[in-house]
Amino acid sequence: MDVQKSLQKNVHAVPLASKVCGSGSNLVIQATANGYTTPSYDQISFTIPDNSSYEMYVLHKAPQLRYVFIEHNVKVNLIHIEKCALVSVPRTIRNAPRLLCLIIRSCRIKHLDLNDLVQLPTLRDLDLNHNQIVSIVELPAGVVLPINRLYLTHNKIRHVDRNVLHALKELHCLVLDNNRIEEFPPDLALPVVEELSIRHNKLATLNCTSWQMPYMRYLFCNNNRLTSVPIEWQTMWRMDMLDLSFNRLHSFRMDDIYLTQLRDLNLAANELASVTTAQRHLRVPLERLQLAHNRLTVLDISRWGMPNLWELDVDHNQLTELGDAFMRFPAMDQMMILRYNNWSCAWLKRVHPDDLVRRNYGCLATNQSCPEGRLMVQENAWICCW
Repeated sequence: MDVQKSLQKNVHAVPLASKVCGSGSNLVIQATANGYTTPSYDQISFTIPDNSSYEMYVLHKAPQLRYVFIEHNVKVNLIHIEKCALVSVPRTIRNAPRLLCLIIRSCRIKHLDLNDLVQLPTLRDLDLNHNQIVSIVELPAGVVLPINRLYLTHNKIRHVDRNVLHALKELHCLVLDNNRIEEFPPDLALPVVEELSIRHNKLATLNCTSWQMPYMRYLFCNNNRLTSVPIEWQTMWRMDMLDLSFNRLHSFRMDDIYLTQLRDLNLAANELASVTTAQRHLRVPLERLQLAHNRLTVLDISRWGMPNLWELDVDHNQLTELGDAFMRFPAMDQMMILRYNNWSCAWLKRVHPDDLVRRNYGCLATNQSCPEGRLMVQENAWICCW
């Protein structure tokens, strides 16, 4: 069993949630009487005729379906098929020129040919989650697709070709979770992408040096095999959220946050032994910092200036003290999570009692069962120390 998968079963750390894209297409088209929907379809073929008045076709379960024929139809704007036997996107999809959303999930598609989509000038959402895709055929040079959201989760993709992605100039969301990706293009140009999600893959390194993504705000790389932080990620200065949890990172430089707009940073469930800064005063807009389930014995916060920080999670480390944490972060209230560390009784005694009582830090899972020392923070509530 993969070490990270085993670890995730045994910890309470949670990856950050998508802000823009979600895990699949959520395009909502106003429901009308002009929709064909069936919960179960048991034929091997399905036809959308040219004289049909339906705008939407939804087949929720079509296990025998192998062929879809679409006659020229300018009314259809959504096609949604699940649990089918299709092995490719229907070639006749080009006969629905006003299609906004194409969803083919949990079928048997193995190869995605983007050329089949060229004649769909209004296509915005393409969701091919839970298929068997191993390859994507690129478009001729200069051809661009208008897709805004592309979902290819739970497929078998090992390599992502930059020439494929360069044809997607209008892409805002790219979601490639749960594939087998071992490398990602270092020279990638997606001029309007806001969110990139490559969770649950096999990436050991990630080089962002030549990425041209000026509007990137959310990057999710959790549950990979990264042993070092993505190279030059901080050059995407608009970055708001970065999730590197459930990897194999050994160290992190807080200096990398400087001059970014990063607000959420998740480094939980790695192998971190050091989180450092070389700056004399690191003032950043960070609001949430998750360091739970690492190997930290020391965390020097004396140079940190984080006036907006309202959550600091150091659960399950090997820390003995945390400096002036109770006073340093003015926005902090009850979200300093201190559980399961080797806190020094001497350090806790230097903390003003009112801070411990008012904020109730570290009380969960300690109570009166401390093996050695303990410090009361309120009636019948204690924090363990040594």
